[in-house]
Amino acid sequence: MAVTGSLTLHRVRRHTLPDGRRPPPLETIEYFQPDRKREEHRGYAGYRFGPRSRDIYRRGPRTALITRCDLGQAFQVNFDDRQYTACPLQSFPTRDELRARVDGVEQSRVETAPTVLVETETIDTGDRRELFGRSARHVMTTRRVIPLSGSRSRESKTVTDGWYIDLDTRVSCDPWWSSGSGHAFVSILAKGEQPETPTFKDIGEPERGYVVLSRSTQDGSVTELEVTHLSTVAIDPALFEVPANFSLVEWIRQDPVPPLAIRMKQAYDRLKHRRKR
Repeated sequence: MAVTGSLTLHRVRRHTLPDGRRPPPLETIEYFQPDRKREEHRGYAGYRFGPRSRDIYRRGPRTALITRCDLGQAFQVNFDDRQYTACPLQSFPTRDELRARVDGVEQSRVETAPTVLVETETIDTGDRRELFGRSARHVMTTRRVIPLSGSRSRESKTVTDGWYIDLDTRVSCDPWWSSGSGHAFVSILAKGEQPETPTFKDIGEPERGYVVLSRSTQDGSVTELEVTHLSTVAIDPALFEVPANFSLVEWIRQDPVPPLAIRMKQAYDRLKHRRKR
């Protein structure tokens, strides 16, 4: 069952790079009602003068994506610049239409051997704890990418130690498959390269709950996710409206303004490049 009342979630994502550097945490606040949602986000950018200099991080503008199923519209809002964009919501295929597409793809791959195996092992540890007044399950998930004959991918393993609760955050215009667990594999292609042909293998029952606390490791990189606030208190309807005095534009700024020293270096580099031409 999708959202039936009001729901507010505050998430924090922390990232530790293999060399030990820790960029600023990313914070997201989401507000849900049955036919609308708002996702607030404030990113950052890192700058450095050279390979041995320290990173300089600067926060981007405060932005939000407002989805209005009742209006069939989505709005991206920049609260610092007092600007927004508007576009119609994406339409999704029905269950039967998607099944027909999948059947067509599978038929075209009958004679194509897989080039990469994506194996996902899920283990429910049996541990339980109460989080936000709900019973949370402790689940370990290991995802392995195993190159097969003809593959250009490298082998990798991601281990996620997570706690999950039963919580459906879908709104009425989300695609019908958004609450289920599926498979995905993304590879970066050079021009002219053929995409990988993945095959998937599940070991254990996939976890379909909502993650409220997790720690994932891959190649020395660590990503930690924590829900710090969950509330079902009624939400002010104004949160799902674009402020009346904001200007409609073609695109909004989402990156921060670089520090003055970085802008001066960028200007110097551009001038030096022009003089060489």
